[in-house]
Amino acid sequence: MQELKTVLDTIMSNDEQANFYRFVVYLGEEKGLGKIEKTKTIGMAYLKDGHATYTVRLWTLLNERFYLIPHKSDVGRYYIMTREANKFSESRKKYFWNIVGMARVDAANGYMRLDFDLIEKTIYMSIYPEMKESSSTLAHPNTFMDAA
Repeated sequence: MQELKTVLDTIMSNDEQANFYRFVVYLGEEKGLGKIEKTKTIGMAYLKDGHATYTVRLWTLLNERFYLIPHKSDVGRYYIMTREANKFSESRKKYFWNIVGMARVDAANGYMRLDFDLIEKTIYMSIYPEMKESSSTLAHPNTFMDAA
């Protein structure tokens, strides 16, 4: 019985050490041939190791989280979505998801272009992690969706 407890403890401790990757979200100016020069960092995006959904935080909208969810048929496209809790506790759906924009990856130039429906400025996100961090060094979120 002690061996089973040891194995379970090891598995649980490994799950707690999941890696999060952090990506810079920024404003930029086009410099030709698809190149973007970063002018100002405006937020961060996070991706949990093994997941496909990015969590985005924009510093001007501190109380809002945006989620980049991959398009099912186009690997270079993402939906920008918000999520609100369902206030009806009897419902099978825990959240309502709202599409608030689209994003497209430019892998050749290393960024994702975020086009929000109500924000006229084009926002970019690096597709390369700023740094690789384990959950022990980043602020520890309660759940994956709280990763930002």
